[in-house]
Amino acid sequence: MVEGATDAGVHRVALRVSPRLAGSNPGLVKISPRWAATVRVRRQGVRLELDLRDNLQAVLYYAGRYEPAVRRFLRDELRCGDVVLDVGANIGAHALTAAKRLRELGGGRVIAFEPAADSAAKLGAGAARNDVQLEVVPAALGERRELATLRADSRYDEADAGVRSLYGDGEVVQEVPVLRLDDWAREHELDRLDVVKLDIEGAELAALAGASRTIKRLRPRAVLVEDKRPESSGRMHAVLDELGYLPTGAVLDHNAVFRPELTG
Repeated sequence: MVEGATDAGVHRVALRVSPRLAGSNPGLVKISPRWAATVRVRRQGVRLELDLRDNLQAVLYYAGRYEPAVRRFLRDELRCGDVVLDVGANIGAHALTAAKRLRELGGGRVIAFEPAADSAAKLGAGAARNDVQLEVVPAALGERRELATLRADSRYDEADAGVRSLYGDGEVVQEVPVLRLDDWAREHELDRLDVVKLDIEGAELAALAGASRTIKRLRPRAVLVEDKRPESSGRMHAVLDELGYLPTGAVLDHNAVFRPELTG
């Protein structure tokens, strides 16, 4: 917790607990995925139930924070009445923070897309535990409506929910529905969108392709997209440029911030 007081300290804690980097931490004792390791805690004003076998949740437990720069951005950016879209919400580290902040500001709406059934259930339970409004959509976003296979990442423990993806090379987690945001927004008459956070382990380009009409129509004032894959970074920037969004230069915990291009 002391080390987690700084952003650099949070990063160091993440490196220590990562199963992928176990060889660099020979003295670190890991909790076996076969054991139950669930704890209930309060972190930065949010009540959470954390599974310490999961890398993301372990960082949040031990460091006290996860992606602190993103959390600060949300607290500073959100305004009363905002509609926030969190794609790849996992257990709600950011979605619950955003919902709590909007409640403090007087109201708003948080829509969380999360395809994994266990994580989606934790989102719902977390909203109830913190008495906040959170709309959970148990689906992934992509460029077409289909069923897809959600897989684990072979570099991590099988309980690591935060690194599951549609492109994983590990064990099959479950079959999940994939939706286009454009279809969902039309069917649910979405008429406002202010902040979008997109972190879906390599599927960001597909999700943006299926969300192009909605982004052009509703013009959210901020789009955060995970940008840590050199092989796809250039294409992602080009797609957002086509949608009328330019990078601000800010990169928050590997999430690049884009704003609408000023016209006229």
